[in-house]
Amino acid sequence: MVGESATLLVFLAGLTLVLATAHALGAVADRLGFAPVVGELLTGLVLGPAVLGVLAPRLTALVVPVPDRLAALASLGLVLLLVLAGTEVDVATLRRHVGPTVALAAGASVVPFVLGFALGWTLPESYLVDPEQRLSFALFLATALSISAVPVAVRVLVDLDAMDRAVGQLTLSAAVVIDAAGWVALTVVSDVARQGHVTASALGRTVLALVGFVALAVVAGPRIVERAFDVVARARSPALTGFSLVVITGFAAATASLALGLEAVLGAFVAGVLVRDRLSGESARVFQVVTLGLFAPLFFATAGLRVDLSGVFTVETLLVGGVTLAVAVLGKFLGVALGAAFTDLSRAETVCLAVGLNARGAMEIVVAALGLSLGILTPTLYSVVVLVAIVTSVMTPPLLRRALSRLPEEVPSTGPHGQE
Repeated sequence: MVGESATLLVFLAGLTLVLATAHALGAVADRLGFAPVVGELLTGLVLGPAVLGVLAPRLTALVVPVPDRLAALASLGLVLLLVLAGTEVDVATLRRHVGPTVALAAGASVVPFVLGFALGWTLPESYLVDPEQRLSFALFLATALSISAVPVAVRVLVDLDAMDRAVGQLTLSAAVVIDAAGWVALTVVSDVARQGHVTASALGRTVLALVGFVALAVVAGPRIVERAFDVVARARSPALTGFSLVVITGFAAATASLALGLEAVLGAFVAGVLVRDRLSGESARVFQVVTLGLFAPLFFATAGLRVDLSGVFTVETLLVGGVTLAVAVLGKFLGVALGAAFTDLSRAETVCLAVGLNARGAMEIVVAALGLSLGILTPTLYSVVVLVAIVTSVMTPPLLRRALSRLPEEVPSTGPHGQE
């Protein structure tokens, strides 16, 4: 009992430290004109070895390495954040913009992937774990630079009250397609890294599982969700509400997605889309407050806690980091511009989309972490990729706020979540 109390004490102390720091830095970021998510992303770096680890190492020891309980809560934050993203998607709007979504996603994925691969193919051998793994290394770097961060995009759009705008919906839908393609690409890249070649059977299973899961959700999902909400409407238990049902649905869909060998974020996002039209304003408000006030800050903060940027600060590595950042930003902007050329989007809308899709966030960190665990990325280049993820996420909110201000005023649609 004593040991359990001591473990709980350490866990609660670490949880309090992370949440207090995340909300404090979020408030500072908001005061400085950034979105709160910027402060939350920087929380992990502040509490990690680079800052607090030097000033107060005993406090850093509470959260580094990230305790299992804290990591589990952060994983829930990722799932709930993607459920929230799904509830913000207007399916009718997406159906009207299938063409632009595909065009933008294709351009914003392929161009940075090609540029990232070229960068990985030309970097000095000193940045490779094994020169013979040049192909795997270039593919991992290309995948990391081509992805977009759906959670960061969601948080920024919500913070800027732009989710219900047409450009916000298009940004989110394109980011979802980009990330879906990114996870499929990551499967291929991981196979190359592990086996030295592409396994057609593994790729085929992944694509088949993805198509089957989405098809099942489209055909049977709405009927299942409708019946579940009808049961909730007749129930008199205060615990069985729309809020609890959306959480259960999100966890169930994420579990099914993982069981099929897919990413949990895919199932969570699909769940959010399915429950959107049945979610009342009050339940949606509670869900948003719980997600953005508790779980999302834990997710963003712990992503930074796993990083040590001390190896970045050399002249050569800073130069490589600068080139990598330039390739990442240029690739995303050129890709969006190329995709927009096949649509009727205005220049102002194209700029908004390029800025919104440029944020990499923790999604890029996830790709980099896998590359590090597989022995493809060196710790130094892993830190470079993480730096790119943070910088692109930090630069997105102020640039997107300025880009949105140049769009003509529009009357936002009022969804069932009750946001104005």
